[in-house]
Amino acid sequence: MAQRSNRSSRKELPRARVLSYANDRILLSCGIDPASLPYLKPKLGHRNLLLENIKLYAANILKQSMLSIGGDVAVHRQVISGTIEHSNCILMGDLRHYRLLIEKLRLQPGLESIAETIEEQIFADSEKLELNLCGRRYQWEHLPVIMGILNTTPDSFSDGGLFSDPEKALDHALAMEEQGAEFIDIGGESSRPGAASIEPFEEINRVVPVIRKVAAKIKIPISVDTSKAVVAMAAVDAGACLINDISALSGDPDMLRTVRDTRAGVILMHMRGTPRTMQHNTSYNDIIDEIFAFLSKGIAQCLEAGIDPSSILVDPGIGFGKDLAGNLHIIKHIEEFHSLKMPVVLGHSKKSFIGSVINTPADQRQEGTDAVSAWAVMKGVDMLRVHDVRHTHQVRSMIHAIMESL
Repeated sequence: MAQRSNRSSRKELPRARVLSYANDRILLSCGIDPASLPYLKPKLGHRNLLLENIKLYAANILKQSMLSIGGDVAVHRQVISGTIEHSNCILMGDLRHYRLLIEKLRLQPGLESIAETIEEQIFADSEKLELNLCGRRYQWEHLPVIMGILNTTPDSFSDGGLFSDPEKALDHALAMEEQGAEFIDIGGESSRPGAASIEPFEEINRVVPVIRKVAAKIKIPISVDTSKAVVAMAAVDAGACLINDISALSGDPDMLRTVRDTRAGVILMHMRGTPRTMQHNTSYNDIIDEIFAFLSKGIAQCLEAGIDPSSILVDPGIGFGKDLAGNLHIIKHIEEFHSLKMPVVLGHSKKSFIGSVINTPADQRQEGTDAVSAWAVMKGVDMLRVHDVRHTHQVRSMIHAIMESL
């Protein structure tokens, strides 16, 4: 039990409380001159920013510049002696520090790109999601977007066999749309740990009839969960506009071209190996850094191939080649993936790591799923892929009501 200090023997101290959040109203309640708001408000927002592999002279300028305006930068201990050529730098300051730093760096020849990077990472926040999918622009004002899962597989870990029949699948899709789904993700091949791959023709036979039926009845967009180019092409022809690829386009050499030619969107997900082998290697030196580098490489590959940047999303791949500690660490630090400057997708619904924490089978993990969903809403995740749309919609509404309260 936490111990509280005994104040009875001491003189009365001023009443105090740590502010979890401060805004204009809090500042004005102190009686400040309203004209000072633009000066004070930026000081409320502290940010830590990692810049990697910065040249020695630039690291020194960053350090001295931030110190001169009241911030700081953590650099390699040998930067001051000049015995290394590059250093990672962790910048620490409030929004005012960063604005002043950017102004200083723009006056330094050769540091314009660093100034641009800092401005993009610190000040380019967005409160809505816009995607260009198959030539159509979609926009969502309330985040995260809720993607309902519709499995047509007989062996998925949560709902295998329930929606193999196209009519039952259609009914479920309509129900999810009514409950608040803003996307329907249709998959025909299980990706649970240890699952074997199936032939493309079998996967097409599972998903295409369902996509056709669903696309004809619902108003929200459809994605297809596949790593096979021929399946993706057939799915887009049937009405899908987003390809959710757990292999990040590496499982089929034709997938990159298929995404580009169809102009469909793509979710790049991190996974080691295949669903059959992925849990054989779950050790990482720095799991966030390794996933970040993997996804960054995938984004660069897409952009080089001519894929529209406004059609790319990223997913750190919860449960795909990660152990319990790794999954929890990813979720705790999920906001770091926003630095990739692509929408972040989280697929955590009813997965085994939740069962490990709360000791429940797959059909009893909704409360754990909701807890992770709430965390994701607060951390600014752009899209949640879930089985129970109604629960997730209620969680999102409640968290937004709290966050938007005065």
